[in-house]
Amino acid sequence: MSQPTFITQQSQWDRVARELAGQGELSIDTEANSMYAYRGRICLIQLASAEAIYLLDPLAVGDLSALGELLADPTLVKVMHGSDYDIRCFYREYGFEISGLFDTETCARFCGMVGPNLAAVLHTFLEVDIPKSRKLQRSNWAIRPLSGEAMAYAAADVQYLIPLAERFRTLLAESGRLEWVAEEFGRLEAAGRKMPEPSGPAFLRVKGSDRLDGQQLAVLKELFELREAEAERIDSPPYRVMGNDVLVYLAQQPMTPLAETPGLSPRLAQRLGSRIQAGIQKGLRGPGVQRPARPRRQPPSKAAQGRLQGLKQWRADMGAALGLDPALVWPAASLERVALEPASLAGELDGEQVGEVRDWQRREFGGELGGVVAEMS
Repeated sequence: MSQPTFITQQSQWDRVARELAGQGELSIDTEANSMYAYRGRICLIQLASAEAIYLLDPLAVGDLSALGELLADPTLVKVMHGSDYDIRCFYREYGFEISGLFDTETCARFCGMVGPNLAAVLHTFLEVDIPKSRKLQRSNWAIRPLSGEAMAYAAADVQYLIPLAERFRTLLAESGRLEWVAEEFGRLEAAGRKMPEPSGPAFLRVKGSDRLDGQQLAVLKELFELREAEAERIDSPPYRVMGNDVLVYLAQQPMTPLAETPGLSPRLAQRLGSRIQAGIQKGLRGPGVQRPARPRRQPPSKAAQGRLQGLKQWRADMGAALGLDPALVWPAASLERVALEPASLAGELDGEQVGEVRDWQRREFGGELGGVVAEMS
């Protein structure tokens, strides 16, 4: 395969998009700058057909509508590895949806591989080694010009995906698991369009906030909002302004001099010190934060605990027999519901309840699971 073509002109992209529309398969990956911006964005889009590799610069090419058409075309197979993040990014930034997905990370998991990063998967299934640089993995992909090393690294992420997909089609057909992964691909496509909103105030999701009382939470809220405003102003990830551990420490120890606060850089203390102190005082003087009430859950009975242990053992045994991660055999949340109330199994098996259980799991394992539950009753 020839050297990758770097696309920075609209006319160049329009021509390449027309060529790619006539392909049967297209491998895709992205590079973003989420570690360096308040709102990360896609900074490079890698595309490969069976004959050529293209590096599309979305920072230079303004109209990407042709890419949206390629992604939405169900007759054009999109081969991706670990596609969930890329799918969400395409939808969030451009409103693009994906149809015709073939995810090689999912395939590797259904071929028994644990921790299927791309380099390991290519080495295991194609005996191909690609360059992997931690420095480039963590680099700022918004910076131009891109080095030759960076472009080679990016191109390698899509160069072998089409032959890898063909290899997995053969292996999964032999094991009778092609339908299994096809359903997983559909769930990945749909998940990218849902974009669920996190529940509750964002500051309550700070790690360690569950240890704080109402007044301390009020201080945390003020510091969290200060951090968000500053991160947006300087276009930086919030954790690079102040870490969560700093926020929680100051909420717990508000009288600590900023110069003595663990993890707070002297430069930031000097630049934002007065605002930090003002935020702390505002939180201390105002009303405490009332944490949203959590529904009380009754602890499971000994019988339910025993049933859950038995169900998990069934799942582990099945996974071992099939050479699969047990988590792929049946969702843990479903087993927990059945352990608490065995009669709920009917709802897990009838397919009417939208949830974690897949249709292929019901077909392959539902009958045996029903037998296990019956023996426990």
